[in-house]
Amino acid sequence: LLPGLGLATVSYGIMGVAALFTNTGGLKYADAADLKLFVIGLAVYIYVLHVFCFRQGLGRNLLNPKLVNSDDPVCKEHFANLDRPWLNSLEQAPLFLTAAILYSGLVNAQLGGILTFVYVAFTAMYPAVFGKIPLIVISTFPRYFIIQYMVASVVLAGLRT
Repeated sequence: LLPGLGLATVSYGIMGVAALFTNTGGLKYADAADLKLFVIGLAVYIYVLHVFCFRQGLGRNLLNPKLVNSDDPVCKEHFANLDRPWLNSLEQAPLFLTAAILYSGLVNAQLGGILTFVYVAFTAMYPAVFGKIPLIVISTFPRYFIIQYMVASVVLAGLRT
């Protein structure tokens, strides 16, 4: 519990300071037209999640069904790489979607759209870096920071309202 609490506190603190110096004003609904970039980014995000979903399902059930239960380390590594991108995306989706929708809708639609595309880029690289420590942090940590920045920004804007 303590290592997770420590890392979350430090990273939220850093993103909170970044949010404090990069955002002004309180909560304000975005105009629908201002959400264009965010909406497109969100569609691309959902597309990437479907790619991971279909990659896992087809890789397990259609392309390699006889190897799914193999004890061969190469097979286990292959199937872990099919599973983890999809599962990691599902684990992060509720946090990202909540933060991105609130941030883009109430704080900064334009930057919310840009951050969504950046988040998608880091998500898309996950299969290439999965299992490669320390490279995997290139995909995961920036996504945590984006979520934390957006959450901190929403909270700060709420406090200013």
